Amino acid sequence: MTQKEVKFAPKLIGDLLDIIHNAILVIDSDNKIIFANSRTAKMFQTTVSHLQGMDIIDLFMPDDLSILVPNILDITRTSGEFEGEAMLQRPDGTSFLGMIAVTYFLWDNHKEGMAFTIHDITDIKSIEYALRRSERTAFLGRLVDDISHQIRNPVTVIGGFARRLIKDCDSQAKAKAIMKEANHLEALLDTLNNFIRLPRPHPTRTSMGSIIDNMEKRLQKQVTDLGCNWFGDYEENIRNYTFLVDQELLMVALESVVINACESYTESDSAKNVTVQVKLSKNSNLPYVIKIIDQGVGISQSHLRHVFAHFHSNKTKHIGMGLTFAQRIVEEQMGKIIIESFEGKGTTVSCYLIQDRRRIIRTMRLE
Repeated sequence: MTQKEVKFAPKLIGDLLDIIHNAILVIDSDNKIIFANSRTAKMFQTTVSHLQGMDIIDLFMPDDLSILVPNILDITRTSGEFEGEAMLQRPDGTSFLGMIAVTYFLWDNHKEGMAFTIHDITDIKSIEYALRRSERTAFLGRLVDDISHQIRNPVTVIGGFARRLIKDCDSQAKAKAIMKEANHLEALLDTLNNFIRLPRPHPTRTSMGSIIDNMEKRLQKQVTDLGCNWFGDYEENIRNYTFLVDQELLMVALESVVINACESYTESDSAKNVTVQVKLSKNSNLPYVIKIIDQGVGISQSHLRHVFAHFHSNKTKHIGMGLTFAQRIVEEQMGKIIIESFEGKGTTVSCYLIQDRRRIIRTMRLE
């Protein structure tokens, strides 16, 4: 590749590079940064003056200093350019995944230089990972669907013979045990199929008032039917706020949490209360939070780390998929679910929901 000599008016070029909406930096033959635009400073959460004079290797992770960075520089000098991904670190120790494009050139005094453009692709990689995970989940879903079909037929036959045995044989206890296990297997298969076929969310712009009314209608009745008391605690004016959510799926998630809250009480508990709070949180990305609070038996710390795991339950006759459903529904709507619990003191399940992600330019006419 023929190397081009670069002649320019430094201040003019620097001003132009500074207004470009990309992170750009230039290093000299000693690998020192001699120029960084304001976008680079913002990406690395520092100042332009702090970047200038740094060695380019200081922007890479320690594990890459002996192999990756020399390779990038050598390839650029030999081929004239390089493009690839690398983990980069900020002066404060945090890191991000960057897409780097490097170009080799010669100054007018025949000294070599390199120009770097950097894009933060951390979010893009997260989306790619989520898509791969979704594809894998779809494959596993088809696999489990086939397996459940193969299992359900013999289970149905076993259950049918067990019913006959209960009527015809003397050993009804054994027949009932067979029937019980067959019913449990059928319930397990039903739960698996429901989880596999859980629809993808279709968020629509919804008011928090509509969510509250739906909770009062559906969840309050469920709480009462399970022998508990419902308390609604809603932040003032919260009903007026709107956000994007699949309301029907959200209710499915909250129902699973509410059932767990009601079942946390023992027979001897005199006051069985489930408090539902709806508030604005301080988190700007997930500003709405729905909390479901009980004062039941709580969850031990050893069990707490497993509460979202498939089929994990410390209750008899439970499949252990309720919170798994809730987590999947909330996270597929870009939210987050957190559980805090202490034995003997109760449990709080917080569902953080994302705000309307559309930019104001799409939602409000600008005068």
